[in-house]
Amino acid sequence: MGKYDALFTPMTVGSTRIKNRIVMCPMGGTALIEQGKFEKKSADMYLERAKGGVGLIVTGIALVTDMWGRGGWLYEAREHALKPLQEFMKEMHSYDCKVVMQLGAGMGRVLSINSGMVPKDMDPAKAMIAPSELPNVWIPEKKHREMTKVEIEDIIDAFIKTAKFAQDGGLDGVEVHAIHEGYLLDQFSISATNHRTDEYGGSLENRLRFTTEIIKGIKKACGEDFIVSVRYSVTSKMKEFNSGALPGEDYVEFGRSLEQSPAVARILEDAGCDMLNADNGSYDSWWWAHPPMYMPMGCNLPEASYIKQFVDIPVICAGRMEDLDVALPAIENQVIDGIGLARQLLADADWPEKVQKEEVEKIRPCIACHNGCFGRLFEGKGTSCAVNPAAMQEEKYQIIPADKKKKIVVVGGGIGGMEVARVCAMRGHDVSLYEKSNKLGGVFIAAAAPDFKEADRKLIEWYLKEIKDLSIEVKLNTTVTDELLDSFDADEIIIATGAKPKNLPIEGIDGEHVIEAIDFLLGRKSVGENVVVIGGGLTGCEIAYDLVREGKQVSVVEMLDDILQIPGLSAANANMLRQIFKDYHVNVQTSAKLQKITPNGVVIDLENGDSKVIGADHVILAVGYDSYVPLTMEDKSNRHILGDAAHVGNLMDVIWGAYDLALAL
Repeated sequence: MGKYDALFTPMTVGSTRIKNRIVMCPMGGTALIEQGKFEKKSADMYLERAKGGVGLIVTGIALVTDMWGRGGWLYEAREHALKPLQEFMKEMHSYDCKVVMQLGAGMGRVLSINSGMVPKDMDPAKAMIAPSELPNVWIPEKKHREMTKVEIEDIIDAFIKTAKFAQDGGLDGVEVHAIHEGYLLDQFSISATNHRTDEYGGSLENRLRFTTEIIKGIKKACGEDFIVSVRYSVTSKMKEFNSGALPGEDYVEFGRSLEQSPAVARILEDAGCDMLNADNGSYDSWWWAHPPMYMPMGCNLPEASYIKQFVDIPVICAGRMEDLDVALPAIENQVIDGIGLARQLLADADWPEKVQKEEVEKIRPCIACHNGCFGRLFEGKGTSCAVNPAAMQEEKYQIIPADKKKKIVVVGGGIGGMEVARVCAMRGHDVSLYEKSNKLGGVFIAAAAPDFKEADRKLIEWYLKEIKDLSIEVKLNTTVTDELLDSFDADEIIIATGAKPKNLPIEGIDGEHVIEAIDFLLGRKSVGENVVVIGGGLTGCEIAYDLVREGKQVSVVEMLDDILQIPGLSAANANMLRQIFKDYHVNVQTSAKLQKITPNGVVIDLENGDSKVIGADHVILAVGYDSYVPLTMEDKSNRHILGDAAHVGNLMDVIWGAYDLALAL
C-alpha cells in the first residue's frame, strides 16, 4: 500500500471512469479554442499535464459567444478546430486522461473593462449585459443593462451547439461555467443580482432556469453518457457589492448562502448535472475562488464537503488543495470525491506522478502569487507561471542540451542565482555557485519568513534539493571580489548579487526604534503595539497584514496616491489585503511624504500641504531596494548581470530572467 493510494483510486463521473481523484481545474487564458482557432499552446500545456498523471482535465473557459460584443459564436469554429481537436483528444486518451471543455455564457457585471484584455473594437452597449441593471465590479459607476429573452435563448442554443461540437471533437464532456464566482449565469442564480420579473427571475427555480435549460439541452443533444459538469461556488462570501468576507468572519451573506446551497445543488443534479466542481466566492470576494497565500490551505473544503451530503453526484473541491495533509484525509474519509488543482499544475506538471511515487520533496510548489497567471493575463500577455516559465510556453522553453559544455560561475545564491545555476546544469554545463552568507536563498529567505508564506519556504527547499541533485558545486561564506573573479577560468560569469534596501535621507532614520523590513521579517527585532510601516508596496502591506494578525495598531504611509501600485499584481491578492485593511482598521495614509522620524513616531507631509504626526513605538522601513553590483563589469563580455542586480523586480522577473539567460548560454 502506498501512502497516497487513496488519491489514485478511480472514480466515476456519469458513466465515465476517471483513473484517479486528481482534477485539473480550468484557468483563464488556457482555452482550447480562441477566436475561432485551435490553441496549440494550450494543447501542449494540457498534454504535459496528462503525461504527468492528471486523471481529468477541465480546460480553460471558452465563451460560447464573444463577450466583447463583436459577434461570433464558438460553434462556428468547427471548420477550423474540429480536426486538430480530434487529434489532440486521441493523444490525451493515450495517457488515459479524460478531458472536459468548460463553456461560459459571459461575464456580466464582472467584465474587466479596465484591463489589458479589452479589445479596441469592443462595443460597450452589447458587451455590458447582466440579468438586471447592475454596477460593474471594477468601475461601479458604469452600469450593465438587462439582457433580453432573445439574448438568453441565443446563448442556450449556443451552449447546446457548442457541446455537440465538443463531442464530435472527441471530448468526454463539457463543464457549464454556471453557478460560480459571480459570472453571468451566477448573477442569474442570486436574488441580490437578479431582479427580473419573467421566467428567468423570481423563485430559485426561475433564477436557475437559464442554467438548467442549458444542462437539459446538452443532455438531449449529446446523450446521457456525455459528461456535463457544473462549476459551482457553494457560497458567494459576499457582504455586499465589492465587499467580501474573510476566513472565519461572522457576516450576513449578500449572495448565495450555505443554507440556500443544498437546494441549488439538488436542482442542478435533477437537471442532469454529473459533477459539481466546487469552491466558494465571487469577484467581490475573489480570494476564495483564487486563493492567495493569505488564505489557508483547503480553504473551500468545509463548504464543498457540506454540499456533498445533499447530492449523489461527485463533488470536487478546489482552492489550495495541493497540501497533501488536507487533500489525502478528505479523500480517505470520503468527504469529497476528488481534489481540484489548477495553478499548482502550472508550477509542476508532474505533481500527480511525484505524489504517487512518494517523491513530494521534488514538487515545485505554487506560491499563490498569481503574478504569472492572473497578472500576465490581465495585462494581456497570456497565462503562464511565475515559478515555471515553460507553462503555456512548453515549446519555447524546452530545456535542451547545450551545443558546447561551458564552465559557468554564478555569484549570488538567491533565487535568481539558483535558478540560472539549475537550468545551466540541466543543459549540461559545469556550474559553480558562490554565496557570501552561510546559506542559499538571498532576500527571499526574509520574504518567506511570515507564517502564511509556507509555500515560499517550500520553494527554497525545492531549489536546495535541485542544486544538490544536480551536483552543482556550492561555495558558501565566500565573498567574491574582482580579484577572485579574474582568477576563475570560467567561460561565463553570472552576477546575481541582488539588491540592498534604499537609503532615505530622512531625519531620525537611524533611531533605535527604526527597523529595516528584512530585519523585522527575519525576527531580528521585535516591535511594540503601535507600528508605522513606511511604504505601501507589497512588502509593506504584507508586513502590515502580519502585524494586524498579532493585534497591533498599524499605520501605512505611502507616497503614491494608492497602496499596492505594483505592475502585474493580481486583484485576488490585492483586494484581499485591502479588505483586511478595511476590516482591521489599518490607518492608510496615501499621497503622504515622510518628513522625519521622531522618538515617538513620524511626521508626514500631506498632499494639501499640511503636516501630520502619527505616533508609533516602532517604524518599519519597506521603501524598496536598489540594485547591488559590487563588482567591475566594464569590458567583460562574458559577464552577465541577472535579476535584481540588473533591475529590481518581483520573483517572476528574477526567475524568468534566469531561465532566459540559462537557455542563451
